[in-house]
Amino acid sequence: MYSNTANMLKQTSNLIHALNKLKQNLSFVKSYAKHDKILALYFFNNAYSDFNLFKTIYLSVTPGDQKIDGFLQSYEKIFVEVNKYLESFTEDQFHKEVMFAITEVEMYLLNLIDIYR
Repeated sequence: MYSNTANMLKQTSNLIHALNKLKQNLSFVKSYAKHDKILALYFFNNAYSDFNLFKTIYLSVTPGDQKIDGFLQSYEKIFVEVNKYLESFTEDQFHKEVMFAITEVEMYLLNLIDIYR
């Protein structure tokens, strides 16, 4: 039991770290989207890598969580349709919506960490 709990604690921490990197890169996308499309795309690609890292860790450790599955399904389209959504990041409302969803999942995972401790 201990090793499983310790593993879940570590993997949940890794999920939170990936979300933090995702938020950071999406903030950079927003700040560069209007002025420098090349940098915005660079950070968008980094965000996609962070999103995929989060998804990979999640699917390898705790698949089947409805809250996280919903988040993945809702926001994966952003990275598939880059040209459409890159412009959307210049809009404050869309950026806030995405960041809020990421923060919600992060808070959910932080609550899980408390359970594993």
